[in-house]
Amino acid sequence: MGMSGTRFAVTALAGGLLLSGCTAAEPTAGPSAAADGVPATSSVAPPSAASPLSAFEQQLPLSGDFVSQQTATTGSVRIERRADGSTWAVLTGFSTGDASDLRLSLKEGALDQDASGNWVDTAGYSFDIAALDPDLPDQEIPIPGAATMPEIRTLTAMDYQGPDYPSLGSVALAPAA
Repeated sequence: MGMSGTRFAVTALAGGLLLSGCTAAEPTAGPSAAADGVPATSSVAPPSAASPLSAFEQQLPLSGDFVSQQTATTGSVRIERRADGSTWAVLTGFSTGDASDLRLSLKEGALDQDASGNWVDTAGYSFDIAALDPDLPDQEIPIPGAATMPEIRTLTAMDYQGPDYPSLGSVALAPAA
């Protein structure tokens, strides 16, 4: 069928649906009486009290140890969802090199070693989480936006200094025990 035949078929289908008078009934809030006087039940389900968890939240808790990238970086992280629904990154024993603007980010891409043995993060979105205090080895960082994040595989401490924005150290996240 040529282009004009395809357009005609689509137009005819749309016109046929329009002229057929297809309508949808508005859902009712509660039971209604059927023609025989017996109450009918509503097919509309009540809204769920709990919001569905994001792909990231479904992974939690996650944990792992830092590996060095652009500078010596040590410590560990545990990412957890708390009873109030908030999500936090808990850094323990964290230490890294000098950085004028140390930031924490979460990344979709995995952390892999290249042919020369260097740790690199693969492609994917990166989410800037918060500033880090380089003088505090133990920190608790809230993770805003966790409710909308996709699956996350890597946590990175980076120097938020252009043009390169170097990754100082990262964690390959895994399910926590």
